[in-house]
This record gives sequence, structure tokens and C-alpha cells, in this order.
Amino acid sequence: MTDDGRADPPGPPAAVPASPDPGAGPRELRPLPRALVGRPSRRWTAVMAVVGAVSVAAVAADTWRVAVRWSRLDEAVYLLGARHLTDGRLYHVGLSTDPHLPFTYPPAAALAFWPLAVLPDGASRLLWALVQLACLVGLVGLSLRAAAPGADQRRVWLWALVLAGPTYLVDPVRLTVYFGQVNLVLAVAVLADLTVPLRVGRRTLPRGVLIGVAGAVKLVPLIFVPFLALTGRRRATAWAVVAFAAASAAAWIITPSSSWAYWTRYVHDPGRVGEPGFYLNQSLLGAVDRLAHHHVAAGAMTAAEAVAAVVGLLVARAVWRVGSPFLALVVCAAAGLLASPISWQHHLVWAVPALIWLVVAPDRPAGGAVWAAVGFVLLWWSPLEHTGGPPGWAALHGWTLVASISSFLLLVAFLAGTLVLVVVRRAPHRLSAGPSRAATAGAATS
Repeated sequence: MTDDGRADPPGPPAAVPASPDPGAGPRELRPLPRALVGRPSRRWTAVMAVVGAVSVAAVAADTWRVAVRWSRLDEAVYLLGARHLTDGRLYHVGLSTDPHLPFTYPPAAALAFWPLAVLPDGASRLLWALVQLACLVGLVGLSLRAAAPGADQRRVWLWALVLAGPTYLVDPVRLTVYFGQVNLVLAVAVLADLTVPLRVGRRTLPRGVLIGVAGAVKLVPLIFVPFLALTGRRRATAWAVVAFAAASAAAWIITPSSSWAYWTRYVHDPGRVGEPGFYLNQSLLGAVDRLAHHHVAAGAMTAAEAVAAVVGLLVARAVWRVGSPFLALVVCAAAGLLASPISWQHHLVWAVPALIWLVVAPDRPAGGAVWAAVGFVLLWWSPLEHTGGPPGWAALHGWTLVASISSFLLLVAFLAGTLVLVVVRRAPHRLSAGPSRAATAGAATS
């Protein structure tokens, strides 16, 4: 889809940015994995379809087991908010069972979950489990589609089915399903918005709309609004702002008192979401609190979070300008996770697109598959689970302290590695362009 809201021209999605930096050097492109190239044979398709069905069935069975046996705290909180959407008590009630969590999201999130709240409990659990399963497959498929332009689409979606099982083992994905979280839905919405043309009937949905709606449900996706602006997509930026405002206004009309309370008070209170120093919080704030063994001054941390957001956005812009749009949006997501006061481990589902980029993208670095394997093992094993548990986060030391910030360190390493990659790819152009520019200048003054 072009910036004026029209459909993208035919061709592979997200292959090159709309306005690459003319000063960037040529990218070192690597061939796509053979498993993604060419029209698949009937035998290959049949085998992959069977393996994919088994993979999805295994995930579905465990997802349903969790939905039946677990309380799924976050899903319960969403439904709590939806049931109190109109009574003025949205931010004054909590779950009836321990730990009595309150509703902490924008009012638009309660509105989004209202259709589930009117269903019987079993039906709502089943429907939400199916939505999460579909979004897991969608996350893998959209990531493969965007990371590997030119790949055969049938192969892409068969691989998405096959990889659903292994992807489910990644700790952020597994925790998202166990808690009934909305992270997979939001990640798919953002990926779809930025990488594929979306049509409603005969009309094309303008780029930016899904980002705005996702930001109204949960604020972290709003990091993509300045990302759109920094990469020159002004129309998409405007649509994102309009969609966010419209979704928030709809909730305001339905529950004005709760909306006023949220936007004037609760939006500024990260402690309401949870203890920032809790070991599952992998944001900059959570890591600093644990490293300092106490809560750091709010003003200093707000400034540090702002710096993290700006630096991350500038890295994402630099990546975009050297012609890596898919990597740029993953970098933007990582910056948002770092800068958000609360980024629980299950918010890091963006690790899945990052791992896929390392394995299949033409602009992946040398040894990308090895780095992806290391990241997968770390996220599967999850050092967080070996910190001794929630109690006493302020007293963590040594190995347990490092383990408690392991995903934060992965985020920082990903951003730093991406920055190095950008510098390396621009360096050859600067070295080759230097003499020619000097010669041009000399000729102009002779």
C-alpha cells in the first residue's frame, strides 16, 4: 500500500523501503533458504501439510489444556474490564481471587473485549484460545512473508503451520498463551499493517489504522507512530493518530468517567500495572531497579526511558534508510519494549520476527542462523525461570541477578548488533565516495 492509502504495486512485500537513503551503500544480500523458493511439489506440499497439522494440533491441545485448567489471569482481567465498562467502576474493581488484579489498560481495551464478556465462560475461553492460535500462525507467516520477499507464498504458509509448534516453545509466546495475554494479536495487527495490503471488501484499509487501534488497546504499539513519521510516511502517521483517537473517543462516549480517570491519573502510574522491579519485567526500568536493588528516582528513569525510545527510533530509521524495512520495524518494537515502564517477559513476542529475520532474510548477517539458534535456546530455556522465583527481587545477586535481566540483555544486544550492522553496511560507501567527492570539489575550484 502506498502512502496515499492505495494498494501496493504487485510484487513481494516489504522488499525495499519507499525512500531508501541515496547515501547508503549496496546491501550484501544473501540467497533465500531453498526451502522457501520455487513452486512446491505435490509430495512436498502433502508432507508439510501433515507435519503442519500435527504441529498446530499439538499447540491447540496445550492451548485448550491451559484454557480449561489455568485461571489465565490476564484474560480474566480483560473480561473483568469488559463487564465493568459502563458502570463507572472500571478502575475500582479487581479480580475476586488472589492476587486480585485490577484492570490496568486503556478503556478501549475493555470495549474490545466486550464481545467475549457477553459469551458464556467456556465459549469465551475457547474463542480466545482459537484467536491466540490463529495469531501464532499469523505471526510466523507474516514474518516469513516480510523477511523473505520473493518466497513462494504456499511454502511460506506451510512453514508457518510447521513452525507453530517450535515457536510455541519460546518463553514469551508460551507465557502469552498461559496468561491469556493480547500480545500475539497486537503484534500481528502491527505486522499486517506495515507489511501487507489489507482490503475490506473492495476498499483498501489505509496503512496506520491497525497501529492506531492497537495503541488504543495497549499503549506500547504507539511507538510505531513516530516510526512512521521518521520514515517519511506522513499519511500513514495521520491515519494511525486518527484511528487511535477514534477508538479512544468511542470508549470515552461509552464510559466518560472511567476514561477521564485513566487519561488523567492511571496512565501515569506504572505501579498499578505491577511492581516494576518484579523479575518478569524486562524493561529498562525493571532492569535498573533490580541492578540498583531499589527503586530509582522516577524523574531520572523517565528521562532514561525517553532517551532509550529516541535512540531506538533513530536506529530503526537508520536501518530503514539502508534498505531493511522489516528489520526496522522489529527494531522499533524492541525500542518500545525497552522504553515502556513495564515490559513483562510475555510482551517479548517480537522475538519471533527477529529470529525469523536472522534465519531467512536476504539482508541477514553472516552467521545469522547461529545467532538465531542461540536466541531460541535462551528464550526456550528462559534463565528467568531459574532466578528462584518472585520473592526478594531486590536481593538478587550474581548469577540470579544476571538471569533476572536476561531478556533485557537480549534486547540491548539486538539493538547494538543492528547498529553495528548499519555502520558496517554504510562504511564501504563512505570509503568509496570520499575520493570522488574530493575530486569533484577540486575540479569545481580549479
